[in-house]
Amino acid sequence: MTTIYLRSYSNIAMVLLALALADPAFSAPPDTASVTPVATKTLPPAPLQLEAADLYPKPSIGQFHLFIPSATPESSRWKTDFSSRQEVRSGGNLPAFVMQRGEYSGNGLSLLAEMGDIRIIETPHAMPEISGRGGRFAVAAENSGSAVRMQTFASSGGNLSGSDGLLMGATGEISLLEESARFKTIYLSGRQVLRPGAKPSEYGERKGDVLGLVAILEPFKGRLAAEGELNFALFDYDSADEADAERDSACRVKIGGEWGRYRYNALYERTGPNYRLMGGKGPKRDSEGISLGLETAFRLHAFDLKLSRYHNNTEDNELYPRLYKIEGLVDYSFKAIETLPVGLRYRRTLIDSSREPYGHQAKDSEEDAVSGRVNYLTGKWDLGLLATFSQRTDRLREEREATATTFTFLPKFAAGAVTVSPDFSVKRSMDFPNSLRSEQYAVSLGINGSVLEKKVDYEVKGGFKKERIGLVASRRETFGANLKTGYPFTALFKSILQPSLGIKGEYNGTSDRFSDGRNNAFSLLFSVEGNSFL
Repeated sequence: MTTIYLRSYSNIAMVLLALALADPAFSAPPDTASVTPVATKTLPPAPLQLEAADLYPKPSIGQFHLFIPSATPESSRWKTDFSSRQEVRSGGNLPAFVMQRGEYSGNGLSLLAEMGDIRIIETPHAMPEISGRGGRFAVAAENSGSAVRMQTFASSGGNLSGSDGLLMGATGEISLLEESARFKTIYLSGRQVLRPGAKPSEYGERKGDVLGLVAILEPFKGRLAAEGELNFALFDYDSADEADAERDSACRVKIGGEWGRYRYNALYERTGPNYRLMGGKGPKRDSEGISLGLETAFRLHAFDLKLSRYHNNTEDNELYPRLYKIEGLVDYSFKAIETLPVGLRYRRTLIDSSREPYGHQAKDSEEDAVSGRVNYLTGKWDLGLLATFSQRTDRLREEREATATTFTFLPKFAAGAVTVSPDFSVKRSMDFPNSLRSEQYAVSLGINGSVLEKKVDYEVKGGFKKERIGLVASRRETFGANLKTGYPFTALFKSILQPSLGIKGEYNGTSDRFSDGRNNAFSLLFSVEGNSFL
């Protein structure tokens, strides 16, 4: 029997206070949450060797999602949003998603209050993402090109995957000279009970604290910008044992900008071996390196060049070798024929080791990957073809280690309010030391559009994937389907309410013939979202 699980929230007074302050005349509908597609287009194969850090991370600096108004009384306004979703899944119930948000802006001041399932993203090294059930309060003030922003937040569960965990923190930011200089401080503290139900002297906690300092300078808008970040972390695996908490740091410096048709960037980052964040997310530990990038575009040609060099064992530990990874990438696009754009990409990766201690084998390998894409544009059709080949070679033994080949057909048809996107891909790879061959076939179909005079939007996606590794009996099949639709009730409620009704469904099924196992999961979600209940 399928039931619907509802979770009630405490502190209802906070919600009532936000609603009481809301003015329906200035309400606006909230953003509609999206459903991640189940069957997606096949991408080129990932590198066959991934021991180093991510080559081109996204060092973006998080900002408050607050609107800074002008200092005129006429701009003062309130806005409240409320959204709720309930999910029903076979084999178990999942709690609902609830979010109540209230905002105020006026006279150079902005306030934001949220309660429910919150999500906060700041910097990749200090706070990649915080998600859970809790609350957030933020305030921002602006005057004569300068601004001060502060926020505090707390959440339970989410990143800590349990109701016995708590994450809380605060940030403060000062912006000067029309956002040309920004300075920010981030503090995050997390606690998680390791043995619930034990005696107070035995239960133990996992603790983690992070302090981040961020500076952003943009002396020449668009042409030159510099970002710097320094973080200090304190992490204790178990407060009940006698081991001391681990301390470590991480830093990052990036310079980039645009000059004419050229875009450039340079990034240096270092993360210590003991640098850890609560929740498990964060930068790759024990990694140091630099990456450079240059992009340019002409009328018929476009180039994207990247070069990076990273290594591990940043503290020269004699018990481990140091592994170096050097990677270069060239991406080229050609648009001489308007109906036949062409793209080529070449990537070369070198991995070697040094200072190998006794018992560790030296490593020296190279990998080459070439991919090409062509699209034929004719009428309502966009016919795309993607081909990729990669090969990794062991230079010490002078033999191939692995190869992978992928072919993908990506057609798309668009007619009015309907878009149809099927695709088909074939991937074959070979592991030579183990004489292990694998094959993968995937097909998917996506349809999206609108009906009833563009009042109802819908999206349907489905896909099937078949994998075979080694023996014929070792086969795995996966099927996924996704449905999403929404209908607004604006005409029914006129200006009092502007809710919308959404239906979202998802199905995932897997079948492993080697272990003779099957797994099926189905979810159906009904959502009612509106901008105000007043």
